[in-house]
Amino acid sequence: MKSLIAIVVICCLLSNDLYAQEKSGGSQRASAVYGEFLGSGLIFSAHYDFRFAKKQNGLGMRAGLGFFGGSGGGILTVPIGLNHLAGKGPHYFESGLGYTYATFTDSEDFLDGSGSLLVPSVGYRFQPLSNGFTARVYLSPLIALSEGGGWLFWGGFSLGYKF
Repeated sequence: MKSLIAIVVICCLLSNDLYAQEKSGGSQRASAVYGEFLGSGLIFSAHYDFRFAKKQNGLGMRAGLGFFGGSGGGILTVPIGLNHLAGKGPHYFESGLGYTYATFTDSEDFLDGSGSLLVPSVGYRFQPLSNGFTARVYLSPLIALSEGGGWLFWGGFSLGYKF
């Protein structure tokens, strides 16, 4: 839980420095932080999402960090991706293409292996026009980018805050 709070605080600070909004006139760039369940982080991950243009919809990017496991080891995930929001707020159709790097850890060896996934997605996003609660639900198959390949029908949902 402390890691999630630290990630959210860091993302908020970065968003103020790297993606400053114009306060006078024009629309603002939509940014959000959220927790994602299942989806590109596999079990749970925390994300920062923003639009490239100073508007509520259109092309954007997200990056996150996830971990799950116990004392015997676990999986660290680093999901990133591009997404596009179509429609008028607060209801949007979301499509995207992501990449997730996963490192599998073992308490004895620490690093036991790693892998990469391609993660296309389609779904629905509720994102208010002003600051507030945001939510996503989507389908996103996981496609292994390794020898032997394979894929898994997958999906996820997210809850967070848009600013």
